[in-house]
Amino acid sequence: MRRILTAFTFLAVFSVGMLAQTGSVELKTGTGTLVNSFASIQLAYNAVPNPIDGAYIIEIKSDYTGANETFPITISVRDSASASKTVTVRPAAGVGMVTVGGTASGQPIFLLSNCDYVIFDGRAGGTGSTINLTVQNLATTSSSFTFRFLDGATYNEIRYVKITNNTMNTAGPRAIEIGTSVSNPTGNSNNLIEYNEIVGGRSGIGFAGTSANPNNNNVVYRNKIYDFAYAGIWVLSSSNNTVMAENQIFQTVGYNTLNFGIISGAGSMDIVSNKIYNIQNTSSTTLRGMQITNTAGSVTNIVNNFVSLPLDNGTKTGYIGILIAGPSEHTSNIYFNTVYLAGIHTGGTAGAVVSAGIQRTQTGATSTFNMKNNILINKRSGGSGLHTSFYVASANMVGTMSVDYNVYYGFDAASQHAGWNGVLYSSVNDYRTAAAPNEQNTIFKQPLFVDSVDLHLTGASVGDVELAGLTIDGITTDIDGQPRSSDYPYRGADEGNIPIPVELTSFSATVSGTSVNLNWSTATEVNTKSFEIERKSTGEWNKVGSVSASGNSTEIRNYVFTDAGLSAGKYSYRLRIVDFDGTFKYSPAAEVNVGMPMEFSLSQNYPNPFNPSTVISFQLPVSGKVSLKVYDVTGKEVSTLVNEVKEAGYHSVKFDASDLTSGMYVYELKSGNFVQSKKLLLVK
Repeated sequence: MRRILTAFTFLAVFSVGMLAQTGSVELKTGTGTLVNSFASIQLAYNAVPNPIDGAYIIEIKSDYTGANETFPITISVRDSASASKTVTVRPAAGVGMVTVGGTASGQPIFLLSNCDYVIFDGRAGGTGSTINLTVQNLATTSSSFTFRFLDGATYNEIRYVKITNNTMNTAGPRAIEIGTSVSNPTGNSNNLIEYNEIVGGRSGIGFAGTSANPNNNNVVYRNKIYDFAYAGIWVLSSSNNTVMAENQIFQTVGYNTLNFGIISGAGSMDIVSNKIYNIQNTSSTTLRGMQITNTAGSVTNIVNNFVSLPLDNGTKTGYIGILIAGPSEHTSNIYFNTVYLAGIHTGGTAGAVVSAGIQRTQTGATSTFNMKNNILINKRSGGSGLHTSFYVASANMVGTMSVDYNVYYGFDAASQHAGWNGVLYSSVNDYRTAAAPNEQNTIFKQPLFVDSVDLHLTGASVGDVELAGLTIDGITTDIDGQPRSSDYPYRGADEGNIPIPVELTSFSATVSGTSVNLNWSTATEVNTKSFEIERKSTGEWNKVGSVSASGNSTEIRNYVFTDAGLSAGKYSYRLRIVDFDGTFKYSPAAEVNVGMPMEFSLSQNYPNPFNPSTVISFQLPVSGKVSLKVYDVTGKEVSTLVNEVKEAGYHSVKFDASDLTSGMYVYELKSGNFVQSKKLLLVK
């Protein structure tokens, strides 16, 4: 009898094991050894040890139906998780497409709760670049997210997953929400969302941290985000150092709500090399490619983006490519972007600007607005309102503004191409006079694009010397990753395939007392007669001298010119390069300050945050020994930038942090009895 019972017990256990192993979800070790099979993803994850003792893989087989799942599928904490102790959820090798989800009303499909180092990889077997996993929430009610990160979820990844959400007509939900962390001070930070296809939702991705436990250092990279209702990416609150790079954000259908490609009211961020296009809605209110109203002390870098809004969209009270707004004291760096607007407007208020490529409505008295090397084209027409490419009203002429080397153009040559201090201009000379000392190298010109969405330069715009811009430290590639010229980069997001044909290899201006020394070099000269030196402090450019050229040369030629006896003030210089046939072209301008500073001062480094280099400037009212050093947060010296006698005047030094790790650092200037320090942030 005992033998019979023992045999029966063995058969029962064996049968249960066989049934478990026939499940549609398998738990494996990181090396691929099968641990067990389960009927659901939840059961497989629950079987991962806590604390975790190594890497694990949860593989979804082709016969998975999700019938045994209860939503949300909760991915909870596993103590000791690390970069080498991860949990990866993915389709098994050979799976064509598997779908997880259903109608989870008021719940996410996946809830990442206080978990770390969990990876959702939608590629079958974790290789290749094909998406084989769809995660969907078909519910239409509030809080019906698809993925939700809560309570300290950090260092997690979602990649190569098709993520769908059906809450377009319900205020609030997102396909992916990086939400709040009630008590965990890490916030939901250092997460990576890349190579996904994100469809629908009131918003595609939303960030909503708390001031006590903010979400920091999250990255959204190379995703296709489309057919949302309100925003492609919404950085709602308390989210710092967010990176949004190389994403496509667009719509094929609009909804009855104001909407944005990217909208932010939170902390510092980098918006780099994104393509935002065909944003649309059926309401009569706001439509914007980007809207930034970030918090005090934050820095927003908007670099190398295409923003194209070519659709009619009817009556809109604000049809803006990029809007920089709000009362806070934050810094905006807007460099090398291409913005294109078109379509026919209806309605609007007479005399009011209803569309603009970039508009500034900041009111912060000490805010900083830097905008250079952008191409802004507004071909929009119709209605009672006004259309322009760049606009800043009189109430928004606040803080520090550095705006130059841009390209603006409207519907035609007679259009009001740009507005400064509340006045719109059709004449570039009138505009430059009004905007001085800003915008002295900005032009009104119509570049040629491939089409209304593909804003790469084409035709005569490739090689156009008038599109030569200003080099900006740290920006060495364009929207496609193509290297930019180190001397004369193209304006706009696209570095043309043909280098701009200029002969100059360098042009610089330095101050010596009341004189300015100009130095320039050429690599080649063809039929070059002379270099005419032009100077401007206010108003028009004036010729102040001329230097004979070498005529024809294939060797490096160096030239010097001194402009002496100047009064204190700010001066700009440029070269008018004249050929023997009478044709000429201009060099980029160089700007200097003549006159001694009245006090010691250490400026905030720029850019900040930075990677890997930044520039630190300081001024000295008297000559003397100067020490400029960088320390980490423990007080350890990590770099000596200056340790010598310096003349009175204005100085700048480049700090290269390639060998340092990300984090906060302090730089300190000492000269005589003067000591001042400031913080800088390295983000890699």
